[in-house]
Amino acid sequence: MTFVSPTFMQSVTKVLRPVIMLGLLAAGAVMLRHLPGFDHIFSSTELLRHGFRGRCLFICGATLWCAFGLPRHIAGFAAGLAYGPAEGIWLTTIASCAGCAAGFYWSRLAAPGWAREKMGQYFSRIDVLVRQEPFLSVLTLRLLPVGSSLLLNIFGGVSGMRFFPFLGATALGGLPQNLVAVLLGAGVRFDAAWQAVAGGGLFVLSAVLGVWLWRGSRLGRLVSPEKEVFPRDERL
Repeated sequence: MTFVSPTFMQSVTKVLRPVIMLGLLAAGAVMLRHLPGFDHIFSSTELLRHGFRGRCLFICGATLWCAFGLPRHIAGFAAGLAYGPAEGIWLTTIASCAGCAAGFYWSRLAAPGWAREKMGQYFSRIDVLVRQEPFLSVLTLRLLPVGSSLLLNIFGGVSGMRFFPFLGATALGGLPQNLVAVLLGAGVRFDAAWQAVAGGGLFVLSAVLGVWLWRGSRLGRLVSPEKEVFPRDERL
């Protein structure tokens, strides 16, 4: 009889856990896009407006949608179309934050320490930075007009970042893009062109703010190897 050493099994588990995590996220995203009837949640305004039950249905569906990294502007547009700008923005914010929190904890539980082991010293430097400035780091990345919300959720989970600064920065940093989507949806509902114009202007302003924060942040300077980021006594 052949015995498998515990060390070997631990090594295999460390490799498989992140692979399974990413595989499930990818499979879930594909399934949600093609799941019969799921798109009806966002397309049926009558269903979403059905009192408390409709609001709960939207939050559950949009949370699941955002947890798998699917475009949250679709959920925001549906909320604006169904509820208008005032109610739509806070429902979208709740759902998107809940989805990001799910991604954060999923990656933290599924792949603890994986990034540190595989990416070595460079990730360790980033990890030190986000531990010191978690709110500003996430806020900057959320405001940038490019990037993946799912990857940022995973990054937050595998790093040593604290959860509540991550969640607060996610809520604040995601607010402009959520509001853009909600305003566009509400503009279609009320036939108000000014809401579409306001949404476009808000997107530009948030993008400019994100780029400005990125260029002035330690996180932004970290990706430029020719610039100093850490004092010599902080280097790893």
